[in-house]
Amino acid sequence: MLVILITVGVSNDTKDPPKTIEMRIPQENQEECLKSSKTFKFSLPVVDMNVDTRCEPRKDNEEPKIQGVET
Repeated sequence: MLVILITVGVSNDTKDPPKTIEMRIPQENQEECLKSSKTFKFSLPVVDMNVDTRCEPRKDNEEPKIQGVET
């Protein structure tokens, strides 16, 4: 199974490293995954932010979860 991986990096202070949020959205097949990876375009009212979306294989035994990501 494939997932859409959305990674958002936000920095609001030049002294602190940027914070990263990662979301994985399961997809049924490669065609749907590639199409969906191009539709997640959005912006937030933040001074310094970057967004990256891509289609990638789902990790073995991956379950939905919320966790912090060190940057």
